Amino acid sequence: MDLSIEIEGIHFKNPIVTASGPLGFGDELFKYVSPGIIGGFTSKTVTPEPITGNMPPRLVYIQNGLLNSIGLQNPGVDLFIQKTVPFLSKACVRIISVGGENPEDFADVTRKVEKFADMIEVNLSCPNVGGKVIVSDSQLTKEILSGCKAMTKKPLIAKLSLDLDVVRQSQIISDSGIKIVNIGNSIQGARFNFKTGKPFLKHVKGGLSGPAFMPIALWKVYQVKEAFEDLMVIGLGGVTKAEDVMEYAIAGASIVEIGTQTMIDPKSIQKIIEDLKNMLEALKLDFKAIVNVSHRGGFR
Repeated sequence: MDLSIEIEGIHFKNPIVTASGPLGFGDELFKYVSPGIIGGFTSKTVTPEPITGNMPPRLVYIQNGLLNSIGLQNPGVDLFIQKTVPFLSKACVRIISVGGENPEDFADVTRKVEKFADMIEVNLSCPNVGGKVIVSDSQLTKEILSGCKAMTKKPLIAKLSLDLDVVRQSQIISDSGIKIVNIGNSIQGARFNFKTGKPFLKHVKGGLSGPAFMPIALWKVYQVKEAFEDLMVIGLGGVTKAEDVMEYAIAGASIVEIGTQTMIDPKSIQKIIEDLKNMLEALKLDFKAIVNVSHRGGFR
């Protein structure tokens, strides 16, 4: 029984990777969990210049989920390289998420972080200067991906938006020569305080994560893998236990990311990995054997 998997020449000891955002740059997580346990760590998105993030309140817990409006808070790429890069552990795959407002921004950050990353995730599901999600503009998306490709030979991951048609987005990604998609960012939502008559979040809307979000993300993973057999898919959203990881793999995800759950209980990630191993041992299958099995008629 083997938990390992390879994507575009990068070896993951197991398919469990942290999602970009909730865990920042890992300094808090790795007080509780050894980086050698997980398959990979994804940094919070890094941009050319520092971003302070949105004004509070910017978090609200809901039943079986979380709405956040943190924004792309980060120290900027130069300070990231100076202060954070020296502490990025090589005990797991290092994925650096890059962002910006235009193709030049993305290319510049990619160029600067390239030698410190094993893979680079291109955050296409954040807004650009006009306020629209970047991946909603096919030409802009192609220009960004082309610019990033020119700056690195490392595998690129395109992070999509679940508020838009993921099959259409994946077609743009495939046409751009990128072979890995992350399905994807959180979906937009809002909550309102019936006592005050105001939104809970300062910016009204936030991104929904947590278990309430999982069935939506699973369906999107399935859709993309059904339409693009050759694309490697990363699934995330609502994972709290090993059974959830199994579902994502069955739907078509080769890698499964965990975010909100590790904020609630960082040590749970170790239990998820151990339970996943036990489940696969009971099935007498390697992890690779269950990836995409729903498209092959299930277990036989």
